Amino acid sequence: MGDSSVLEQLSAQLFEDALNPPHEAKGVDQTFLDSLDRIPRKKLKKDDTCAICNTAYLEDQYPLVVKLPCNDMHHFDLECIGPWLKLHATCPLCRKDLLKKKEPVVIEDDEEPWDDTFG
Repeated sequence: MGDSSVLEQLSAQLFEDALNPPHEAKGVDQTFLDSLDRIPRKKLKKDDTCAICNTAYLEDQYPLVVKLPCNDMHHFDLECIGPWLKLHATCPLCRKDLLKKKEPVVIEDDEEPWDDTFG
């Protein structure tokens, strides 16, 4: 019972900080939140829970679960992750910067181009 009141206070504080940041927020904008991939209800398992509120997604009749681009396994209730991301542009699990663009992987080819003529 005590855990639930602490969790409620933490959630309320995160929400308040998102609305009125105590410092200059370095989070994401609403466009980023809107662009997050949604996980359809039919793909959720009975024991899948939000890492922030620890509530099973399927307890909600209409769960709105989003996945972060850092890892396919990092998914959250949008109402939980939204306030976090408004303040921090990092994943709360791995701390990866979500606004940093991935650099394309360049494979260097040391071989000369194929030439089928004999010289």
